[in-house]
Amino acid sequence: MAVLLFALLLFIAAALAAVLGVGWLALLPLVLALAVAAWGGATVASGRTPGTALRRTHRPELLGPGGPDDPDATR
Repeated sequence: MAVLLFALLLFIAAALAAVLGVGWLALLPLVLALAVAAWGGATVASGRTPGTALRRTHRPELLGPGGPDDPDATR
């Protein structure tokens, strides 16, 4: 099985090396970088900060003080 997997990987590598139009693969990191920059720009433009998500979270409603779901209870 390992020989078959190795042969498949070798075939894929040889096929990619033989194809002349593989140059577009070099554009993938550029497209990814542009997507990350657009995401960051949209985040900055919205005026939200990472702390905004924390401030919007709600505290859980516990069953009661000292209950099984009370994180402040001493056991």
